[in-house]
Amino acid sequence: MIVDSNNINEYVGPKAIFDLNYVPPQLLYREKEEKSLYSILNDSISDKFYLNILYQGVQGIGKKVIVNKVLKDLLIKNKELTNIHKICIDCKEKTLEDLMFSILTELNHFLNFNFNFNSILTSKISHLWNMIKLACKKINCNLFFLFYNIECLQPEIYKKFLHFGKETNITLISTVNKILKPSTLDLLSEFDLKKRLEFFSYNELYSILKQRVSLTFTHEIDKELIRYITDLICEHYVPVPGKGIQILREIYPLLIDKKNLKNFEIIDICQKEFDSIQISDEFSILNYVSEEDFLTIIFFDNLSNYFLRKLKYYIPLNELKELYDISCESLEYKKSLNEFNELIKRLLSFGILSGSKRNQIKKKPYLLNNTSNYDSFFMVLNPKHLKAIVDAIFNE
Repeated sequence: MIVDSNNINEYVGPKAIFDLNYVPPQLLYREKEEKSLYSILNDSISDKFYLNILYQGVQGIGKKVIVNKVLKDLLIKNKELTNIHKICIDCKEKTLEDLMFSILTELNHFLNFNFNFNSILTSKISHLWNMIKLACKKINCNLFFLFYNIECLQPEIYKKFLHFGKETNITLISTVNKILKPSTLDLLSEFDLKKRLEFFSYNELYSILKQRVSLTFTHEIDKELIRYITDLICEHYVPVPGKGIQILREIYPLLIDKKNLKNFEIIDICQKEFDSIQISDEFSILNYVSEEDFLTIIFFDNLSNYFLRKLKYYIPLNELKELYDISCESLEYKKSLNEFNELIKRLLSFGILSGSKRNQIKKKPYLLNNTSNYDSFFMVLNPKHLKAIVDAIFNE
């Protein structure tokens, strides 16, 4: 049973979102994966056998944090295991020589071998291999090599490291941000354990981001903002915590300044993190809005004012219907459920509004023809921009 994060979290500060290697006190919804890795690593240390382990999943899904959490727990729960050391290597944009130099640098920091790096820079690959093997054999501890982003390497290069780990009694834990290509599938047979991490549900992702927020800030952060970020990720990306943490880093300066918090500024920053939201330039949106009838333009004005004045991230379906009714009454226009449904359909289609996945519904009395399955909506277009467009049309 996963414990509510509010009961286990203690304030950490900005490190909780800015430290790329930060490990939260509890990994929510990864209990099975965490227990599995802990068990096999604990047994491998006790029985002195060494493994090649692979974690697959899109970037930001939590591969690195699972590994770091388990290695941390191994030290905490087995106090006699003080001889555990990990060497982390990011394979992005690295040649074989770069990787080997990185390993030697980490080994030198760990054991202070006093390598002559000037000579190493001009060494042949065979000499570098021999130096790494010699250094590893002199290490009297349980050594873990953590290779991140191995999809950036040629298969034959990484295969050398897999064989190297077995030869030198080192456990290699690797992560890949995508499913391996057919040409690299032969690598899979080299791994003793292969795990593919599944996506989180909407509610799971929301809980994880809420946990990070509570670890980062001493003051209360609007839960609707966390839900808004969750909705944006589920709508325009894939449901992974890494994207949400990236967004929290961007809006951190605004969230720290509690007194001058403006939701439309946060919305603007959040939306810029998704390429798919940049659906049209302002001229195209202006043309779209200007071609609508006067009732719709009045409705757009009421809609933008709703978000700007109330400083909200969502509008419930019933209040969206009220805005439509108010717009009709201001023009002494006859209300129509069919017209309201068509209006919502257009807003969703063009990308001015999106429905929240938080509470999807089956039926509402004022929704016909299954126009929508949502009971609350958020703006994809920044309400400040919509207001400016409507004002420009009125000024004409």
